[in-house]
Amino acid sequence: MNKVLLVLIIIVGLGIGFGYNFYNENLTPVDNGTTKIITIEQGASSDEIGTILLENNLIKNLTVYKLYLRQSNLGSQLKAGDFEISDSLSLPEIVDLLIQGENVVKTMNFTVPEGLNLKEIGNILSEKFDFTQEEFLKLTQTVGIYRENYEFLQDDEIKTLEGFLYPNTYNVYIDSTADDIIITMLNGFEEIYEEHIKGNTGDRTVYEIVNMASVVEGEAQVDEERPVIAGVFYNRLEMGMMLQSCATVQYALGEKKERLLNEDLKVESLYNTYLHTGLPVAPINSPGLTSIKAALNPEETDYIYFLAKGDGSHYFTDDYDDFLDAKAKYIN
Repeated sequence: MNKVLLVLIIIVGLGIGFGYNFYNENLTPVDNGTTKIITIEQGASSDEIGTILLENNLIKNLTVYKLYLRQSNLGSQLKAGDFEISDSLSLPEIVDLLIQGENVVKTMNFTVPEGLNLKEIGNILSEKFDFTQEEFLKLTQTVGIYRENYEFLQDDEIKTLEGFLYPNTYNVYIDSTADDIIITMLNGFEEIYEEHIKGNTGDRTVYEIVNMASVVEGEAQVDEERPVIAGVFYNRLEMGMMLQSCATVQYALGEKKERLLNEDLKVESLYNTYLHTGLPVAPINSPGLTSIKAALNPEETDYIYFLAKGDGSHYFTDDYDDFLDAKAKYIN
């Protein structure tokens, strides 16, 4: 009987020892050399917070996390917010960080719509961040400091970042600099480049695709028409015609007039495709994905003329007399 009791004591002792070691081992840092930003929503339970930590590989074991909170009676003190947490922290250190709230990361969203040029983007950003439009624009004219980090900027023809700051909604630190924002938006374009543009430009360069996409973006309002408009412009280029894009004239003028006058079409600028053949000297805005896809895959038609119908859509034709009739109907 004494031997049986001794064996039981030994087993229990080993179990306690194993449990103690297991518990303490799972309090130690994951330590993979990474840092994660996590969001704890207002009202999240301590168990829900533990799940977030585990899913982000910041703690080793959810059960040990729960036992630690129960033992220390700290579960109700965890704060909501955005936290930047290194996996070099132990479980107790992470819990202490979430309680103190000292490492709360303050971030914000900003949105850049499709079709804005650098000046317009700079105006939006200068109202949200602690830098001026001029500081932002100065950096966008200095392509060299970004060129080596992005394959799509390698073309020596690229003199500014016009067209390459991808329009989207981004989440960034509230104290982001102009350089931080530019890198964030270039990274946004890089994702589009890798997924949609790279290897799909045919005989055209990336710069030509972005340039054409910006013209399409400036002209189109209806997504379904973007490939058709791109096709019209490519047809004109192949025939040696002027592009005659009103969007390029608006860029040359520095304002987006609802209706251009004949004198506007005569403004001397390499962006004015009523005066100069080929694409404008550079992109005229930041095109969205639908316009980029249109520039990559234009619809094949015989159309060489189109005009706005006044409702956002366009009338397309390959006949000049038909174009004049439509012009009389929709414009005059």
